[in-house]
Amino acid sequence: MPSGYLPRVLAVLMSSLPLVAAACAGAASPPPAPAPPAGAAPASAPPAVQPTAATSAAPPAPAALETVRAGLNGNLSEAAFYIAMDEGYFQSEGITLDTEQFNSATQMVAVLASGQLDVGGGAPGGGLYNAITRDIPVKIVADRGHTQPGSAYEGLVVRKDLYDSGAVRGPADLRGKKVVVASLGTTGEVALDRLVKPVGLTLADLELVPMGYPDTPQAFANGSVDAGMLAEPFITRIVSAGSGVVLARKDEFYPGHQGAVVLYGPAFINDRPEVARRFLVAYLRGARLYNDAFFKNDAAAKQRVVDILVKDTTLKDPALYNSMPMPGIDPNGALNLDSLDADQDWWVAAGYQQRKVPLDEVVDTSFLKAAVERLGPYQ
Repeated sequence: MPSGYLPRVLAVLMSSLPLVAAACAGAASPPPAPAPPAGAAPASAPPAVQPTAATSAAPPAPAALETVRAGLNGNLSEAAFYIAMDEGYFQSEGITLDTEQFNSATQMVAVLASGQLDVGGGAPGGGLYNAITRDIPVKIVADRGHTQPGSAYEGLVVRKDLYDSGAVRGPADLRGKKVVVASLGTTGEVALDRLVKPVGLTLADLELVPMGYPDTPQAFANGSVDAGMLAEPFITRIVSAGSGVVLARKDEFYPGHQGAVVLYGPAFINDRPEVARRFLVAYLRGARLYNDAFFKNDAAAKQRVVDILVKDTTLKDPALYNSMPMPGIDPNGALNLDSLDADQDWWVAAGYQQRKVPLDEVVDTSFLKAAVERLGPYQ
């Protein structure tokens, strides 16, 4: 293992110490069962909702709304959450969201484990799998963002002055440079390693700078970092401000990468399984309207979605949504298990993860299957 990894290994191990103690904290008590929707078929045979989110009808909300505490990190791959909130999909499922901002999914793990957070999301990492090995059953339940051709919402950005001067024109020029990743030991590092390895570099040859995405536009503007493996909308914000240039999009060097996932905490899974199922119904309706807007090119759906994203994200110029690569968000929530498995191999080899974890110990698709069964497959 390169010597440059030792400080990172120690950082990950130290950051995971609170997880075991956090898991002992109290969990939420189970809610009363929601009233059946008016005019619906008996619970044993609910009618399928039309698969297109823009036109699908949701059942009436139960009399009392259940509060679900969700962690967000400002990444554009959270678009389905924002859409579901603004379109009333969560409310129609009897859910009100109480959101909290985090820099990365890694920061959410201990809070999910303790029951203080119900739902999280972002890039999975070695810390998540280490928590699983310590009997802290946080689960990956659905896709929240992946790369596919034309949907490379992540990529390598370099400072424009370095690009213009010729100092950084490709991955080989990153040696010794300060390069941002959202968090150590997560998918951003895996992707960055895939980019620099073909030119003879390792991550030990770079100076990695862990930084939350919301702080990156200022860091590029003031020159405190040289480059970054970033995500939208922060890539477009930096480029449109004249502070950076995109050198490579991730669909070019890691197609199909499972860059972000939806996470459930153990208390949410065990104490409120029905609410957990309804949460994914609302989330998938948001994902389907998103796909209608950006991949089916439904003009009316796109106008609705762009208005929501302009309001709820940091990218306020509607015109940029016509040129910016948008994240792949599977309308059925499907995960790329091969990508999750391959990334584990990398984290184990790099020393971030103690041992490889069978995916059936960390991935729970039962809630997703129930949501897709109720909605019907996306057409």
